[in-house]
Amino acid sequence: MPTTAAAHRHAAGRFHARTPATAPALRPLDTTTIRRVDTPAQALAAVLLISNASGLQAATVRPGSRAAAALPADCVPVPVSPGMPGVLHGIAGLLRSPVTELFTDARNAWERHESVRCAPPLSTGVRALLQVGDAVSTLAEAAVIGSRGVFAMQEVASVLDLGADAMERRPLDRDTLVDAVLGQAGLRLDEPGADARGPRLVVAQTTVELREGRMQVRFEGAEHTLSISDGQLQVHTDSGVVPVRWDTADWEWKRSPVTVTPHAGRVRAESSIRLFDHAAARVREQPPLDNVRVRLDLLGKDGILYYEDPVSGQVGNAVCVDGRYYGATLEPQLGLRIGTLELVLQDGIYQPREAERPAQAGNAPRCRRAPDAACAMGQPQFSTGLSRILRQQHAHALTAEQARTRGIVADPARPGWHLSRKGDRLRHYVQFSGRYFRVRMRQLDEFTQRLSLYLPRASGAGRLSHWGRLAHRIADIRQSLPAHEHRFMTQAEFNVEYRGMPSLEAAEVYESAIQHAGRLRLSQLQRAAIRSYLLRRRSVDEFLQSGGVLPPMFTDAPQVVARINRGLARIPPHAGRVYTALAVDTRQLALLEVGQTLYSDSFLVASGDRGRAVAAVARAGDGPQGASTVLTLEMQHRAHPTGLISLQDEAQVLIGNNVLFKVIGKSPGELHLEELSPTRQAMGKLGAQPLHSVPLRSA
Repeated sequence: MPTTAAAHRHAAGRFHARTPATAPALRPLDTTTIRRVDTPAQALAAVLLISNASGLQAATVRPGSRAAAALPADCVPVPVSPGMPGVLHGIAGLLRSPVTELFTDARNAWERHESVRCAPPLSTGVRALLQVGDAVSTLAEAAVIGSRGVFAMQEVASVLDLGADAMERRPLDRDTLVDAVLGQAGLRLDEPGADARGPRLVVAQTTVELREGRMQVRFEGAEHTLSISDGQLQVHTDSGVVPVRWDTADWEWKRSPVTVTPHAGRVRAESSIRLFDHAAARVREQPPLDNVRVRLDLLGKDGILYYEDPVSGQVGNAVCVDGRYYGATLEPQLGLRIGTLELVLQDGIYQPREAERPAQAGNAPRCRRAPDAACAMGQPQFSTGLSRILRQQHAHALTAEQARTRGIVADPARPGWHLSRKGDRLRHYVQFSGRYFRVRMRQLDEFTQRLSLYLPRASGAGRLSHWGRLAHRIADIRQSLPAHEHRFMTQAEFNVEYRGMPSLEAAEVYESAIQHAGRLRLSQLQRAAIRSYLLRRRSVDEFLQSGGVLPPMFTDAPQVVARINRGLARIPPHAGRVYTALAVDTRQLALLEVGQTLYSDSFLVASGDRGRAVAAVARAGDGPQGASTVLTLEMQHRAHPTGLISLQDEAQVLIGNNVLFKVIGKSPGELHLEELSPTRQAMGKLGAQPLHSVPLRSA
């Protein structure tokens, strides 16, 4: 018997390497494999499946194989020059295993030239090398054209083989015909032996009907809502959220044995795309999809699904936001239109499209109000925040003499910019008060780019500082969207003016999170613990405030607290002012005085957006839990940005438990606290009093 794929091909008289000349085993008919037929292709596939299992006799030996069977085992006949069917088989072989096909054809051509009629089989080492070459070529094809392109090539090869067999007037290989039709119908046959019940018809497509904007599926004998969260499919049951998968053999939803790891650290609960609360609220104003079929098997990394309306025949894309599904249209430049709402992918998160808005107070360009000689064409303007930063670093920037030495000249195409060329390298600069600052493009992660101002390294700035950040980088900048203004500002000011962030403090928290997003080294357990606490934190707070007494329904609270603290230790802190809303014990609040030291037993969730805390206080009012109070926190080392983990609030921070604060201000309805120094934090809670409070939800 031939022992190689090439030997099988030559012995069978065919010119492809995947179908040996053996009789196909008759497959028993399983009536449970066919349950629903939706398309003509699936109907044809069902007919072929039944006929294939009906016991009809197929050709057991191909022409020419009887002569091959009489040859010795160590001899492979050299085929004659192929005709058109052989050419088609050869093309099919190139599509399947190009290295083996090219090597075999070259070897056969040489042996025919030498008048060799019978050649020894290939050695084991040569076969292994050919298989490695085929595997490498398949990986290269997948990298260039994608996995679907490779699958299409395999289907084309099957069709070519069928056409060649028809031209040779040979009986069609029933298995090959069934596989080809099933592949076009979205079905496939499991390999024999994979299941004790024999081969099963498996549905490669997963289609779910959408009713009133939600998916209802049958899971463990009851109807449940199906949603997408953390990059996987989940159902909501009475006992909680359960990850599920579609069992293609039994045609039912089952528990997922392995939790799917999210493809990125930025995921939003019950959503297929990444966006913050304020953008999700605007999406929820749009009409959801209804009475359509959604293809879940086409869910990709971008979170875009595919749907079809069975009544009108309309097809399109869809996204899932907070458990509901909305029709979406892909726009150029990484845009997405949901109803009348336009979103654009910025920093890896869908946000409302940037639009030119009136400048905020203090940022309006002076040249609009009182133009003078300084406002001539080409003169750049600098925002208040950026001017303050540049004045602090003014002495370290390049002087005019150093700029002439380095060949820095004005850029005629971009007013306000300067450049220098050294060989093939082009460097960019901006000028401020006679000094020149270097500007470079930074790729923070796969999603995010920033324009950053740098000091020259010869100015004495250290190469690296704490958290691995370049010390000679002084600010990230942007230029105003109206091109005629030639106005420069910090990235945080740009976020406030053009991206709609509520305040400069909120934008600074967001930028602090963006700076370190690509370097976070949180484990999946730590990330999941932080996200779970931010979504449902009452049980953990009760555990911490009760002094370690476990609630009856939350026995893993100590492990969750430990994971949260270990995760926060890996998130670089944000230094600045943040706000939170608490219901503080009325008696304690009345006795508090400036200078006293407080600590919180539980974690504190705060935000750079003061409006969220004020809204939470106004909504809650004073009640039996305590006096609703806005806390202003001056943080240095213990406020860790978590907005990119929860995708609730872009300015969200999580403050660890047992952090010490000093009261520095008090007024009706407000309390001003300041984080104490690391030395005082190391001394523990000695001399401090616990803050008796209950967090107020901001939304």
